[in-house]
This record gives sequence, structure tokens and C-alpha cells, in this order.
Amino acid sequence: MEAGFDYAELPAGSLFGAAEEPDWSRFAELSIEATNLFVHGDLKLVGPDKGDVRGYSERVIPRAAKAGVRTMVIGSGAARKSPAGYDLDTAEDDFFAAASLCSRIGIEHEVIVAPESLRPEETNVGCFLGDFARMLAHHGVSYTADSYHVLNQPGAFPEEKSFWVAEVPFAPVHVHLSTKDRTWGVLEDLSLGGFVARLKELGYDGRVSLECGWVEFEAELPEALAQVQHLMR
Repeated sequence: MEAGFDYAELPAGSLFGAAEEPDWSRFAELSIEATNLFVHGDLKLVGPDKGDVRGYSERVIPRAAKAGVRTMVIGSGAARKSPAGYDLDTAEDDFFAAASLCSRIGIEHEVIVAPESLRPEETNVGCFLGDFARMLAHHGVSYTADSYHVLNQPGAFPEEKSFWVAEVPFAPVHVHLSTKDRTWGVLEDLSLGGFVARLKELGYDGRVSLECGWVEFEAELPEALAQVQHLMR
């Protein structure tokens, strides 16, 4: 917060997923408005070994809400990866059912659950943002637009406006921003221009989280913030 950022986005599973209550004093001086890493890979959202998604969500989401979280992103590639021998269409149905369940629980606590697309290297469920966003909407679930993942989709052509119209078909509720190489130097990656232009075209004015790598975290924060502010203004 001292660097000028409005909030922190932290991992939900690590903070709120344990059986015991978290140490609430840890959050006293933090503004945690969003979370990522909803579940760890040991709780499966898809496949024959699906875990207790309802029980987990009914524990994690209310705790996150109590800490001030308003948006919870579901990436969790290992948790939603269809295992070998399991029908991929069925795995996708499993995931959308889990996302819908989490979304309904979130609404009860004034939290928006918003899954993001991921690269094929991370999962085989939900790798193309446009299709993913439309299917989530069909199930009444919001979505997160992550620039890193969409720029690394197979067949991405970010220099074309039509690509962004197809992949960001309507406004997301949350945005993850980084370069194609997952750095914070967003003014240096010209491929981000179409992404930001599409968000502005859709009237997006919500949260933007930097989800990227760092070398000298605290030292780099002021310049990273300045670049995001310049890009999004």
C-alpha cells in the first residue's frame, strides 16, 4: 500500500483454505480486495476424484469476504485439469458446474467469483478466453480477463482488433495485467495495446491487478504502478 497501490491481490487457498480460522490480525493493515489461486491442486474441481467443492467454498468464501475481498479469481490449473482417460467435455461440464456453485455462494457474501482462462501448459480446461467467457456467462458466472494468458493462447494474433473482439466479447469483472513474458513492463509490450483498447471500448473501469514476476519487488513497485496508470488512463 505504501507504494501507492489501492489493494493487494493474494492467494485465497493459502490465506483462507485451512481447516482452522486464519489469524485475522494479519489483515488489519492490508486492503485485500481480490484473490487468486482459489484452490490448490490437491482439491480437484473436475474428474472422477472431484473433491468437496461446496464444503471448501463455504469455508473459503465467507472468510475472504470477512477480510474485505470482493473478487475471487479461479485459475487453479492443476485443480481443473482433466486427467488422462477422462472425457474432456465432461471435465468442462464439471468445471462450469463448480464455478456456478462457487459463484452462487459468493453472491450470498457479496463476493464475485470470476474464473480466468489459462494456457494449455497449465490446464486443458478453459484455454481460450472468448469461448471460456461465453460458457461462463451461459452458467451465470463472471470472468477475469488476463492479458498474459490470452497473449499466450495458441494462434493468438494480438495485432488484429478482431482478435480482441472475439476474445474479450463483453466486459470482464476483473483484469490481470502483465506482458506476454509475464513482467510488469507493460509500456514495453506493444501487443497489450489491443487488449487495453478493447477494455476501454467496453467501458471497463474496474480493478486491474498486476500478476507478474519481480526481480526486486519493493524497488520495482513505484515504476510498475506508474506504467499501469499510464497504460490504463
